Amino acid sequence: MRLAQASGRMLRRITNMLGLLPLLVVAALVLWLSLTDGRGTQAMATPADGISYTTADSEGRPAAFTLSHTPARVLISYPGATELLIDLGLSDRIIGTIAPYGAEPPAYADTYASLPILAAPYVPSREEVIRLRPDLIIGWSHHFTPEALGDVYSYFDRGVGAYIVPATIRRGAPTLEETVYPFISDMGHIFGTEERAADYIDALKTRAAAVEDRTAARGRRISAMILQSHGNSLYSMYGPAYIIDDIARKAGADNIVTRQMRAVGPERVLGFAPEVIIYVNPKDRTEEEARAELRGDSNLQNMKAVRENRIIIVNFSDVNNGNGRCITALEDIAEGLDALMDEKKG
Repeated sequence: MRLAQASGRMLRRITNMLGLLPLLVVAALVLWLSLTDGRGTQAMATPADGISYTTADSEGRPAAFTLSHTPARVLISYPGATELLIDLGLSDRIIGTIAPYGAEPPAYADTYASLPILAAPYVPSREEVIRLRPDLIIGWSHHFTPEALGDVYSYFDRGVGAYIVPATIRRGAPTLEETVYPFISDMGHIFGTEERAADYIDALKTRAAAVEDRTAARGRRISAMILQSHGNSLYSMYGPAYIIDDIARKAGADNIVTRQMRAVGPERVLGFAPEVIIYVNPKDRTEEEARAELRGDSNLQNMKAVRENRIIIVNFSDVNNGNGRCITALEDIAEGLDALMDEKKG
C-alpha cells in the first residue's frame, strides 16, 4: 500500500515536471535572445545611456552621435573598415560591404569572401541602403555627400549611425596617430571590444617604433616622390593630404611634392628630381611587373630615379585602407630604403 502511494506521488511529480518543460523551453529561448543578437552570435552590452562617439562630416568638421545600442547591422563602403572589423572579430555584424581593393591578404581572404558584397562596385545606392536597414554605416568621406549617400546628419536624424574613416578626410596632413589609431580605438568603443582594439593598436605601435628606430640608425633622410600611374603616361603625385606622406616620412623618405597632383602628364613628373620614387601599385602586379611598368614609360627615361631603378613598390590597398595595413606599407618602404642604401654603399 505504502509502495503504491509512494509510486503515485513520484508519478505526479514527474507529470508536473513534464508540464513545466514548455515553460522552461520558452524561458531558455528568451534568455538566449537577450544574450545574442538573434542570429546566434554573442550580443554586446550597451550602456544605459547609449554609445556616444564623434566622427566627422564630409568637410572634416566634428560630428557627434549617440547610438541607442551596439550595432548589429553594419553596412560598409570602405574595405579598410571591413578588414578592421574582421581583425576585431566582428565580421558577423557586417550585412554588406563593397569588394576589396585588389586581392586580399591571406589573413582576410576567406572571411572577406564569405561576406555579402554590395551590388554597386564602390558606393552603394541609397535604395540598397534603405533595403538593408543598417544601424551603422561606415565609409569614405566623399560617400557622405548630397551627391552620394547623403551627409552624416541625414542618417543621425533617422537614428542610424554614420562613421567616416579618419584617413579619408582630405584636410590638413593626416598621420598614423591622428587617423589609423583613433579609427581602431573608435571601433573598439562602438562595438564594446576596447581591450582587443587597444592590444591591436599597441602591436601596431611597436612595429612602427621599430621602423622609426631603423630610420634614425640609417643616419640620413632621402628625398622621394610618391607616384601612381593611371596608364597612357598619366600620373598622380601624392601630397601631404594623404596618409602615405606621413608613412614615407616615418620610414625616412621626405616627399618633395607639397600638394596633390592628379592625372598629370610626364612633363609635370619630370619637374621633380627625387632620389627615390615610391610607386603605388593598384593592380596586384608583382614588384617586378610594377617597376617594369614605370620604367617602360619612354617619357620618363631621363628621370634619374627611373633610369637607375630606384623604385620602391607599395600596394595601393596597404596605404589606402586607413587601417593596420598602413604599418605594412611603412615596413615595406623602410625595407626598400635600406636596400637602396646598401646598394649605394656597395
